[in-house]
Amino acid sequence: MDHDALIRFARDLVRIPSVLGEEHGVAERVLAEMRLLGFDEVGLDEVGNAVGVLESSMDGPTLLLDAHMDTVDVMPRGEWAADPFSGDIVDGRLYGRGSSDMKGALAAMVHAVGTLDRDEITGRVVVSASVGEELIEGAALRAVMQRQGADFVVIGEASGLNLVRAGRGRAEFVLTTRGTPAHASSPQLGLNAVHMMRAVIEEIERLPMPSDAFVGDGVMCLTDIISIPHPAHSVVPSACRATYERRLLPGETQEEVLAAMRDACARAGHADTEVEFALTDYTSYTGVHWRQPKWFAPWQTEEDSELVQKALMGLRAAGLDPALESYQFCTNGAYSAGYAGVPTIGFGPSHEQLAHIIDEYIELAQLVEACRGYAGIAASVLDRA
Repeated sequence: MDHDALIRFARDLVRIPSVLGEEHGVAERVLAEMRLLGFDEVGLDEVGNAVGVLESSMDGPTLLLDAHMDTVDVMPRGEWAADPFSGDIVDGRLYGRGSSDMKGALAAMVHAVGTLDRDEITGRVVVSASVGEELIEGAALRAVMQRQGADFVVIGEASGLNLVRAGRGRAEFVLTTRGTPAHASSPQLGLNAVHMMRAVIEEIERLPMPSDAFVGDGVMCLTDIISIPHPAHSVVPSACRATYERRLLPGETQEEVLAAMRDACARAGHADTEVEFALTDYTSYTGVHWRQPKWFAPWQTEEDSELVQKALMGLRAAGLDPALESYQFCTNGAYSAGYAGVPTIGFGPSHEQLAHIIDEYIELAQLVEACRGYAGIAASVLDRA
């Protein structure tokens, strides 16, 4: 394993801006590195994912490693200590947008698979550098899995080098109350939709959140509220729209979460409040268009499952000592495990709290250890023995 080459590759990825929808430059750099490392198949798929495949000489399962290329934007740029795309290394840390979330993990995956001995594993390894995760978790991974298949999936989101076997999901709801317009000089002649929404919000905020002993608590967060019309000039608002984001726990369903929201509206005295999923509307840089409800499922893989146990063995063989944890944010595992039901784990360098921050960084030591860890997982899961 060439640590210097790994670090150079990670720096290159950080130096190429790839804000959501602008991942093409990173995709081309990833494909070049895969070719250099001797992957058997390398190419872009229809949605813009950069995909590499390593085939062993013996039939067996497909292990899919996924890391997204897109990043959030750099705002406010003036508060960064240095250019967020400089790829500076200071005191053993690689700085820059996407270093932790999650170009470091992507670099480690590509180099880890490049070190595998085809004659010592069975089946195949697929590395997916995916698009669009920051907006529509799992949609791009779905395209990879439909084309390549997968028996096991590893999500490379930051885990502090621990092994993740569950993740919270994410849903976004839009609530709309409808009143009666009137002139603002005579508000008693109308029905103010904002006042109606205030009562609804009070009940929504009282909803008890579920708890899971392993994953933690569900979360409800009001993220937006607007009167209609807006801006209103001398008029009692005829409608009001509020948006809630809900962090989901394994086992929760669309039906029960929607029912709880609607029951809260009824308790507020406004049972006719519209409660709907918000819609994601996204076009990848290749022109593929996705429009779907914002429900990204929670997931869990049992501790005694084959994937978790073999991954633990592989990580320990690589010299790591992982704890079992859960992701608190939503990941592409929402599709692989939450929807498709494919055994999924998470493993990655760096830490969740370093995602999306000013002066984002990844520790080089963790980058190198993650590379060893991915190789260890693959060797264990695809062991010929």
